[in-house]
Amino acid sequence: MRTILLGYQPKPRQHFYIDSSIQVLHTIAWTTPMEDAWKLNFAACSPNELSQGGAGYVLREHHGLFKAARAEPLSNDFSHLEAKLVALELGLREAIVQGIDYLEVEGHSVDAIEVAFDDKATLMPSIRSIAHKCHNHLQAFKLVKFHPVAEFANRAAMKLAEMASYEEVMQRWTIEPPPEIATILVEDMTGYWHGLYY
Repeated sequence: MRTILLGYQPKPRQHFYIDSSIQVLHTIAWTTPMEDAWKLNFAACSPNELSQGGAGYVLREHHGLFKAARAEPLSNDFSHLEAKLVALELGLREAIVQGIDYLEVEGHSVDAIEVAFDDKATLMPSIRSIAHKCHNHLQAFKLVKFHPVAEFANRAAMKLAEMASYEEVMQRWTIEPPPEIATILVEDMTGYWHGLYY
């Protein structure tokens, strides 16, 4: 029997430090997944006047080591929810290929997580087919935990979706991520600073 959970803990950490006219925010986005689980982050961006839509995911093992990422351009006829579900479906498929049993799925898209989590939701036909693929993929794992997070904890997947929106063809990485994604993944683990002046 497969187990699918929804959990909001642990939360990524943000701490404010105030010194005269500057407020500094320190963020550590990485949270360790369940024991033996890998972590999948997914995101999508909608088309606009300047670019097409894009979907992205990043897959990391239990200790945060990079395993795979993908940036998938999407046609302009995808709704935002469809694009997010495509990103999730592609990421789940990658996790199956990698042969893992336990998976923690993070995203800042609560609506996509709810659709994937609830196989009885009433959906439009265009969304139903993608959601059905997600439901089928979920059956391949022994345990899946959906972990909704804020955007700051999903930056790598968001960047991949943005990169995809300016590309003509899909890009996929294994072993080593592209430099801009590698930087984000390191910052997720070690933390990064933002200065807010007033």
